[in-house]
Amino acid sequence: MAKMKLRNMRKTIINKTIEECHEEYLNYCISIGQRDKTIESKIRFYRFELSKIINISESIETLTKSIIENKVISMRREGYKGNTYKTFVIKTRAFLTYCFDNNYLRKFNVKIPTIDSDKKIIYTEDELNKLLKKPNLDECLVGDFKGWATINFLFGTGCRSETLLNVKVEDVNFFNDMILFRHMKTRRQITVPLSPTLKNVLKEYIVVMNLINEDLLFPKLNKEKMCYDTLHQNISNYFKNRNVKMRGVNTFRNTFATFFIINHGDIYRLKIILGHSNIKTTERYINLLPINVSTDICKFNPLDVLNKKNLKIRLKINKEI
Repeated sequence: MAKMKLRNMRKTIINKTIEECHEEYLNYCISIGQRDKTIESKIRFYRFELSKIINISESIETLTKSIIENKVISMRREGYKGNTYKTFVIKTRAFLTYCFDNNYLRKFNVKIPTIDSDKKIIYTEDELNKLLKKPNLDECLVGDFKGWATINFLFGTGCRSETLLNVKVEDVNFFNDMILFRHMKTRRQITVPLSPTLKNVLKEYIVVMNLINEDLLFPKLNKEKMCYDTLHQNISNYFKNRNVKMRGVNTFRNTFATFFIINHGDIYRLKIILGHSNIKTTERYINLLPINVSTDICKFNPLDVLNKKNLKIRLKINKEI
């Protein structure tokens, strides 16, 4: 009998199809508790991206490094944004790592592309004024009123769309002026301040929409939970009625952060409100915002502040003389 070490036997490649491997991969992701949205994203990636570059009924060994690199090259030549092909590689690598770990595929290195991050898009002050103009309650449609309240909430809290869809009426504490966010990307519950303006909007909205504590704050008309696609469509319709270009629901998060910093809010409070677990995440976020700090340099520079203070003292003394 030929002598073979056990560790060599364990490294024997198990022949499976891409389809079989990905089905196991999804089950594994579900078993370790990944979010439903994450699982849906992996399924879409498999159906609409991975299956387009390779035959999923073939062996997993046909998924090679050159296929991935050629796909990235193709995306770059076709003018795709850096984040698009970077995300493609990240998702592919996550699937490959599972295959490597289970000896379905011989390991090879997949490098995530280095890209220049684009500045985040925000809504302008002029656009916000159009969106935040209160509709006439005696004449407007229910959708217009809900859209107005939704925009106020998104811009007034900086929350993600999934967070908004899971907020209940009882999560809004009008006594302590706080809102509880149960559904966060980091899986931590946080409380954020309820601004006076948003407080007045929500008080009226809850009464008009006849909502009770157990209800979702922004449900469908039958009070069932709204999905993201419905939310996106409703807000798109609202934007169209207000003659404002729609740039995405979560663009309000970028807009909130930008105006927060412009209005001299500090990064540590912003970290708490955005629900970031690490201050470095907030720093990277701010670096991508369209903020020009040069206009405020003189206003806050210690040398200029002290000089202005001394100038006022000298002027005061001269007047007294």
